Amino acid sequence: MNDFLDVFFKRRSVRKFTKEPVSREDLITLLKAGMSGPSGMNAQPWEFVVITDEETLAKIRKNLMFAKMKGTAAICVLGSKRMQTNKAGDKFWEQDCAAATENILLAATAMGLGAVWIGIHPVHVFERQVKSILNLPTGVTPFNLIIIGHPAEEKEARTQYDEKRVHWGVFPRTGKEKWKEKDAELSDVEKREHDIHDL
Repeated sequence: MNDFLDVFFKRRSVRKFTKEPVSREDLITLLKAGMSGPSGMNAQPWEFVVITDEETLAKIRKNLMFAKMKGTAAICVLGSKRMQTNKAGDKFWEQDCAAATENILLAATAMGLGAVWIGIHPVHVFERQVKSILNLPTGVTPFNLIIIGHPAEEKEARTQYDEKRVHWGVFPRTGKEKWKEKDAELSDVEKREHDIHDL
């Protein structure tokens, strides 16, 4: 169990890579890890573009200001309206793609690879650049790019745990709050708007 938890603390953003390519087998393992992530109502609103050719990687480095790292592979995580299994994907695709991304990053760490998450969505200019470089079809939104490779740098394991950011139980009440018990209940209109069958 400790070995498993160590992966969380060892996961760091790696920005320096060797020239050794990442094998197709390893990339498929990363994708399997990503697709094992949780998604709201199992909508699975994602697709993945795997880039290993140097020409496309060079275009990414040239055009995207935060993607200058020279990894030998990249995975673009897409929010996919066309592939989602139900309408829950419309509401939760960002959370679902983030969960898939973290699984990929953790799997890369466990496999001795390095990786770094490059945010794309919701910055429209970044989305436009990636859509153009990857010739993306309609119905998908580039959520991020994960640059991957064999690491050429080592970083110490760490936790950024901060007790000041942790709240045990509800926030203390001062008596001045306007909140009432009924405020936590859904109205009839809200119940209709959030009917699980409409997702």
